[in-house]
Amino acid sequence: MNNFSLKSLALAAMSATAIFSADAQSLKMKNQVVRVTAYEASTSVNLVVVKPEKKIDQLDPKAFLVETNGVPRNVKIVYTCDDRGEWCDNGEYLAFGLEYSADRKAAPLVASFMGTWSTAYPVKVALKPSKSIKVEGKKVTSVECETPHALRNFLSESDFFKRGTYTGSKTGLPGDATLTYGAYEPWALKSDSKKNPLIVWLHGMGEGGTDVSIELMGNEVVSLIREDIQSHFTTEGGEGGAYVLAVQCPTFWMQTPKGMGMGDMPSIYSDALKACIDNYVTNVNPDVDRNRIYIGGCSNGGFMTMNMLIRHPKYFAAAYPTCEAYKDEFISDIQIKSLAEENIWFVQSYDDTTVNPKEFAIPTYERLMKAGANNVWLSMFESVEGHDFPGTKLFGHFSWCYLFNDMVTGVQEKEVADLKPTNNGGGTVAPQGHANIYEWMNAQVLKEPEAPKFPFPMGGGAPAKQEEMKDRPW
Repeated sequence: MNNFSLKSLALAAMSATAIFSADAQSLKMKNQVVRVTAYEASTSVNLVVVKPEKKIDQLDPKAFLVETNGVPRNVKIVYTCDDRGEWCDNGEYLAFGLEYSADRKAAPLVASFMGTWSTAYPVKVALKPSKSIKVEGKKVTSVECETPHALRNFLSESDFFKRGTYTGSKTGLPGDATLTYGAYEPWALKSDSKKNPLIVWLHGMGEGGTDVSIELMGNEVVSLIREDIQSHFTTEGGEGGAYVLAVQCPTFWMQTPKGMGMGDMPSIYSDALKACIDNYVTNVNPDVDRNRIYIGGCSNGGFMTMNMLIRHPKYFAAAYPTCEAYKDEFISDIQIKSLAEENIWFVQSYDDTTVNPKEFAIPTYERLMKAGANNVWLSMFESVEGHDFPGTKLFGHFSWCYLFNDMVTGVQEKEVADLKPTNNGGGTVAPQGHANIYEWMNAQVLKEPEAPKFPFPMGGGAPAKQEEMKDRPW
C-alpha cells in the first residue's frame, strides 16, 4: 500500500471520528434537590430532581443510573417536573423516582443518641454503561451530574408543618428552656368556623435537638397528617381532620436536674412543655378545641406523656403513651387514683427489650384496673412486624410502627391476669366499640378543661415564634 493510500485511510478514520464526536456528547445536569420519605423504621431518598441543560427527546428509566451516598438505586420512573418534583408537561426539570433501598448507607437520617441528617450525602445521576439517549436529535453517551451535599436542601412531608419556638422556665433549675415545634394547620380546618381537635406528639430519645424535621421524619410522625389517620377525626358541622403539634426539646424529655430519670424526678422541661401547649392553643392557634387535646409519644416521649397526665389531671381529653418509659415504681397510689380518671390507651410490644413492659406499662395498667379505671386500655403486641415491607420483623421497641400504620385496633381483656399479647391489633376487645385507637381518641371530649396558666408576662417566659411556611407539594 503506497503513502497516498495510507494517508487516505488515516484521513477517513479521522473524519469518522470527527463525525462520531460531533454526534456523541455529554449532557450536564444541575440544580439538584432530593425528596426524603419516612418509613416505619427508616428514612429514604426516593426522588431526585435535576435540571438538564438541554431537553431530552425521550425518557427511558432503564438508561439511567442514580447513586445516593454511593449506593446504586433502581430507577422506576423519569418524568418532567417543576423544581420541587411535581409533574408538569414540558417541565424544565427531571424527576427520578427510585425504588426503596434497604441499604443502611442510603438512609439520609443518621441514627445516633440524637439523630442528625447526613452532612455529606452525595447524589449522582449518570447513564448506565453502553446506554445512550437522544438530546435535540443528537446521541448522548454520558451525563454529568453530581452533588456532594444533597441534603442541604431537601423535600419531605415535614414541609407541611409550620415551624415555631417557645421559651419557658425550666423545672427544678434556674433559667429557661427553648422548645422547637412543628404545627400542621390545614386551611380547611381554620376556615370551617368550628373548633377542631389537636394531636400532640412527643418524640423519642433519638429525635431531640432543634431541627423538628428529625422528629417528624425519624419515626414517621408525618403519618399523622396522612389521609388514612386524618379521616378518623371529625368535628360536627365542620371539616374532617385534626391539627398536629409535634414538640421537640433540645436534649431528651427524661432529663432531670440530676441527669436522666424515669419518674423519680420531674423532667426539666415539664413546665416549659405545658406552657408551650397552653400558648399554642390560646395565642398561636385559637381554633383548637381545648376540650379535645390528645397527647402521646414514644419511649422518652411516652415518659413525658405520663408526666403530663400526672402533673395536669383533666387537661388532656385522651392520652396514647407508646412503649412509655415512666417506671411504675415511681407512680404513687394517689397518682394512680388520679390517672384512673383519665382516658388512656397504652401501646407496646411484649418483646421490647429497651423499655421492659413488665416494669413500666403492664404493672401500671394492672394498678389502674384495680383502682377502678373505666376508660384505660392496653394494646400489647407479641412482636413488631413490618407493614411497609411485610415479612420483616422489627426491633421490639418499635411499637410506634403499629400506631403510625393505623394498626392499633384491639386491646387486652380487663382481667389483669389474662394478658395475651397478639399481633392482631394488640388484643381482642374494641374499646367503647371503636374500631381503632384514633376513632376512640376522636370520641373523647373533656367537659370542664383546666384553664391555661401562663408564665408570661409575670413569669419571664416568651410566647412562641412561628415561621409561616408555604404549604407546598412535597
